[in-house]
Parts: sequence; C-alpha cells; structure tokens
Amino acid sequence: MSAHASHAQSGARQEPQINDAFARDYPQAANLPREDMQLLLEDTAFFDAYFNTMPQAKAYHDAVEQKMRDNLDLAHKSEAMKPELERLREDTARLFNEANDLKVRWAYLDEAQRAAFRRFSQQAQQARYRAATTQQEHLSDSLVAAFLSGQGDDESFVKQYREVRKLYHKRQVGLHKWDEGKVVWM
Repeated sequence: MSAHASHAQSGARQEPQINDAFARDYPQAANLPREDMQLLLEDTAFFDAYFNTMPQAKAYHDAVEQKMRDNLDLAHKSEAMKPELERLREDTARLFNEANDLKVRWAYLDEAQRAAFRRFSQQAQQARYRAATTQQEHLSDSLVAAFLSGQGDDESFVKQYREVRKLYHKRQVGLHKWDEGKVVWM
C-alpha cells in the first residue's frame, strides 16, 4: 500500500491546497502527502518511475517518439532524393556555364553586328555622301584643268562638264537638305 493511500485511510490531517503553476500542471503530484513528496525528492528512481507514469509525461514521450519516427522517415526520403538532386545540381551547373558562354558570345556578336552596321549609320552615310560630293567637285575641277591645258574638244568638254556639275549640284542640294534635317533616316 502506498504512503498516499495509507495516509488517506488513516484520516490524517490534509495539508492545505496550494494553487500555483505546479499544482495546476501536475495535480496528482501536488496532492501527494508530505512523506511521498519527501520520497520523490530523495529517491531518483522513485521520482523517475512516478513522473514517467503521469499522463503528461506519457504524452510527451509519445510525441517525442512520433517526432523521431517522422524525422527518420524524412531522412529516408531525403536520402532517396539525393541522386536526383545531385543530377539536378550538375544540370544546373552545366546550364549556368552554357548561359555564361552564350552571354560572352552574345557580347562578341553584338559588337560585331554594331561594327558591321556602323557603316550604314546616318553619320557614316552622310560622311560618304559628303566625300562623294567633294570627289565630284574635284572631278569637275580636273576636267576644267585638262580642257585649259588643251586636252579634248569643246563639245566633249561641255558634255562631260555638265554631267559632272549636274551630279555635283544634286549632291550639294541633298547635303543641304540633310544638314537642315529634311532627310529622314530609318
């Protein structure tokens, strides 16, 4: 017979009830007689046996065991996923390297394309047009110099000179319009 049972049967005087966190959380232990409480404090085996049989302790131990089983299940699932994750990591690294290589190639091709199109830009075309106009003017000047030095006849000189000057003046008009912003460049 336990000390608690013998104490209750003997009709001994009950200790006053204490209302604190311990008494609220562990009412069975809070209502133990003083001798049993003393035994709990002195005998660790009795303490362990008593508290491990309480519903709160059983529930706690059951919850801990369930969490351990859940953790083991998760660990097994994680291990099973490891080869696939390694494959994905390798694929990701490979694709990342390919993307970086393509990025470098893109920069090179983009610069090459810009260089190729530079000669077709408005500034480049205007410079070429201006150079062709200047070249046409020099051609007309060389025709005049050749005619004055006695080369060629009047009729051929006039015909050639007119064609050269006509083209020169057309280009001058075009340059003037370009300078005024009247040439639309796409």
